[in-house]
Amino acid sequence: MTSLGVSLVEALTAEGKRAAAADSSIRGADWRHAVVATVGSDGTITTTDGIVARRMEPYVGAKVGDVVVITVSQAGGWACWGRFASGSGSAWTAYTPTYAASGGGAALGNGLIDAEYTLDGDECHARISFVAGSTTTFGSGGLRWGLPFTAASLPNASMFWGGSAMCSDAGLAYYSGICRINGGGTYLVGISPTTATGSAATEWRATTPFTWANGDYASFGFTYKIA
Repeated sequence: MTSLGVSLVEALTAEGKRAAAADSSIRGADWRHAVVATVGSDGTITTTDGIVARRMEPYVGAKVGDVVVITVSQAGGWACWGRFASGSGSAWTAYTPTYAASGGGAALGNGLIDAEYTLDGDECHARISFVAGSTTTFGSGGLRWGLPFTAASLPNASMFWGGSAMCSDAGLAYYSGICRINGGGTYLVGISPTTATGSAATEWRATTPFTWANGDYASFGFTYKIA
């Protein structure tokens, strides 16, 4: 065989190897990491390089930007196992809750909110801590703090997920209570007895269970099923 013939064979062999590496039906099943570009409503994600993969059951709460493991079958179907752990190894993820009042007019101003969550399947465990600032306003109606994910629906409007809650009229008194998350909801509310003996429990608002002001604070711990 001439040197030209040898070179042609080598080139064809190399091209065949490249084609095989790119074709899952030739190379067999494989996996790699990818970055989520969009999250579909049909249980899929699309990666930044255009691969559409079906999410496995443990991968709930998918978000754009997640670094995930995707795998391909020999037939060419893609699946996404879930996100890689963060560099710290912590399963907790920070997020910024919304802060509002049912009647409007609430604004965080120079107040502080710190929150984080962790997922176990479709079960979300979360914490929210809130400290009012000198320019924080409390609006009218019940105060609301946003969830990291929409809550799953419940069979009846009178049903809800509950958690622990505590607030403080700073330097004066502590008020214990619960937090309530309605089915299909995107926020929680704090609830505790009012200061009047024997009165009904009520949602926290600008003047309940005390008149909120600079330095007052609240903390919530809760678990619920995500949609």
